[in-house]
Amino acid sequence: MTAVRATTLREPEWTGSERLSGHWLTRGRDGLLTACAPAEGAVLRWTQKGAGWVGPDRLPAPGLLPRLTVAQGADGYIHLVGMRPVGSGDGIELVHAVQFQTGRPLLGWDVFGHPNKVPRWTGNPAAVVDGEGRLYVALRNGGSGVSCRSQGARGGWGRWQDLGGSGVQESLAAAVDGAGLVEIFVPDQETIARYTQEKPGAPFALADRLDVHAAPGTLSALATVSGSVSLFFVDDDGVVQVWAPQRDPHPRPLMKAAGTGPLHLAPVMIEGYPCTVLAQETGEGAEVAFAAYPAENEEAGAWWTPTSTGAATGTDGPMPLAMREDSDGGLIAMALTGDGVPMATRQKTAAGGFALGRWKPLV
Repeated sequence: MTAVRATTLREPEWTGSERLSGHWLTRGRDGLLTACAPAEGAVLRWTQKGAGWVGPDRLPAPGLLPRLTVAQGADGYIHLVGMRPVGSGDGIELVHAVQFQTGRPLLGWDVFGHPNKVPRWTGNPAAVVDGEGRLYVALRNGGSGVSCRSQGARGGWGRWQDLGGSGVQESLAAAVDGAGLVEIFVPDQETIARYTQEKPGAPFALADRLDVHAAPGTLSALATVSGSVSLFFVDDDGVVQVWAPQRDPHPRPLMKAAGTGPLHLAPVMIEGYPCTVLAQETGEGAEVAFAAYPAENEEAGAWWTPTSTGAATGTDGPMPLAMREDSDGGLIAMALTGDGVPMATRQKTAAGGFALGRWKPLV
């Protein structure tokens, strides 16, 4: 397999940030899975075929830096958001490509710029697709606030919207609710702001602000069984908190965090009940801990089960993780290890409850 090369740091600020984020493990309308990872000047893609995988295919992306954010809409289209150098010095621009069908070539890359007049890296983009297929990209801007840009209903890109804010952390969270509307969560040093839309394609407005400091890089959000969006984050005491403003104005404690890195989420059915699965790197080698609890029932609590990928760890930030429900209704989780080899583990659906098999490289 082709290894993903380590990131070439363009600024000290890049050190320790995510090189691969979003939902980079996807499932097409044909039920087949796709995994994407960044490389210098290319995207690496693994595609499910029968009981195994093919790849990695090296998809050319001239100038692309080895950082990638992935989003997928209800239409099955996979949206890739990357960065490439522009001008002299440390300038970058944001670029976008789409995969419409499993295993097919990418369409793109098109440039949609940067919110700053002097573009440079300011934070990790958060990307999400609304219920009508529009891609939204939000990121911290050079003024330490946050900006968002979306595709138009008929193609092209709208204007950057400055949502304001100051002292914003480098990583945001975004999700689509049951009505197809986007919610963006923006953490700063003292609060988490929630921005929402009134209707599809509408600009964002501040809806709520939670007075809490979240551990940097731990935010993740998803729509739960009622269609409302829940935000998960780690507080200063190392506790995973769940904030679902449409259900409760106050966050609810769930359990102690397994580590210090990003939280990863997936909805899954377990023995006929809708549940939420969390995963987090523990910091003990290439170890990943999993927990599951009944969706929207934080009072039930959850407990971590650590698993070892048995693979090499990286030194350029947290190990990328992704999860999703497979075509058989069980969970599949994937990790991109330090040597660039994806490893996967699957739920043992026949065993009942929530049990995962051994981690294995894609073959």
